[in-house]
Amino acid sequence: MSWVIAMGTPICGQVLPCGWLSGQAPAAASTLHVMDDALDADRVKIERGDTALRRTLRRTIEGFPAVESRRPDFTAAAGLFTIVAAIATTALAAHPQQLEQEEVTVESIPTGTKKVYLADMAASHNVDGRLYILRTDDLKFLGIVSTGLDGMIYLPHHESEIYVATTYYSKLTRGERFDLLQIYDASSLALKEEIEIPKTRAQAGSYRPLMQGSADDRFVFIQNATPATSITVVDMNAKAATAEISNDGCYGTYPAAGNPLRFSTICGDGTFGTYTLSQDGKSAERKSSTKLFDADEDALFSHAERDGQSWLFISYGGTVYRVKSEGETVELLERFPLNEGVEGSWRPGGAQPIAYHSGSGVLFVLMHSGGAEGSHKNPAEEIWAFDVRKKALLSRSPTTAATSLTVSTAETPTLFAINPIETTVTRYIADPAAEFALTETNVEKVGETVVQVEAD
Repeated sequence: MSWVIAMGTPICGQVLPCGWLSGQAPAAASTLHVMDDALDADRVKIERGDTALRRTLRRTIEGFPAVESRRPDFTAAAGLFTIVAAIATTALAAHPQQLEQEEVTVESIPTGTKKVYLADMAASHNVDGRLYILRTDDLKFLGIVSTGLDGMIYLPHHESEIYVATTYYSKLTRGERFDLLQIYDASSLALKEEIEIPKTRAQAGSYRPLMQGSADDRFVFIQNATPATSITVVDMNAKAATAEISNDGCYGTYPAAGNPLRFSTICGDGTFGTYTLSQDGKSAERKSSTKLFDADEDALFSHAERDGQSWLFISYGGTVYRVKSEGETVELLERFPLNEGVEGSWRPGGAQPIAYHSGSGVLFVLMHSGGAEGSHKNPAEEIWAFDVRKKALLSRSPTTAATSLTVSTAETPTLFAINPIETTVTRYIADPAAEFALTETNVEKVGETVVQVEAD
């Protein structure tokens, strides 16, 4: 019986323990034969051994307790290698059988699962944006969708798909540009289809108004900026971009609730433009409203919340505007301050500063103290609950550096706030019996640069 240990072969952790023979392995041609049946059991023969091999063996054997001489007797060391050979034989004989290959399967998010979506720009490597999907009950991680470079997201009303408008380059950060509207299955998160769109898409933070859908989800509206602004119209039935409509001096889209061919845009001169599409989605007629706000004195955040057939906007100074966008032009229905009489110069701030719970008529607002011109992106210190029907401030709850906020559609409001400093999402439960004061229930680390947050 014989064993051959090839010194040029990786054996660490397999036949011999790691580090058994230290130093650089000699050439593969140098082999050590330990032979019981062909040679005397107490002899070790080195075939074609080089200086490195002898030096390695000398260091190893000198460290063995039974060897005292600095110039080891290889005959005396034969017992050591006989033991090594026996261990090797035992290890090889005990090698387990090949494991049966398991079938690879894809998990799916169960139908009816309530989810919270977090769009992460991944600013330090923003060609690799992500959409994180968590369970609303406990913030358990459910899955992730790639959103490419500065991707925008839209969650259609039918809830069976996720839409992502994004950009790719053939050489990652340069080269040929590809702009796509991607359709993902909302359960398996698998990519279903891609629609080519014009290479004019705004490469900006993921704000809700930059990508919206018509009331019947037939059309998707995507904001462009080159920096000239326009809106790409995508027909989801035809799976094609049908029009690129100019909205110079304006930004964002706000679809009508009752007319799937109509949407509006907010403009820097204090007006709103309203577009009515042709039936084929290839052209649109525009009409402008009168001046509804003063962008120089108290500009509006572009983020707005729908309440039936109207939209709720909030100004940098803390005034709520309710506008109706169902007709050919946008109308101002009412406006009222939410911070009147409150000391401390409190103002709204952040990227997504308001969240509206239509079931209770409560508007939740991210607020910071010491507000002034230019503080409209400041993170919040408190979340205010404001009754827009009674025009009353109900409660003020502490929060930590929140910049984006959303609320669930459940009967009891569940809120989710993004802290970009700690890169966390915080879950709150509002208590209707306590004027919708908030109780923190969960905090989870997520993403790097989350801007937009949405919830079922």
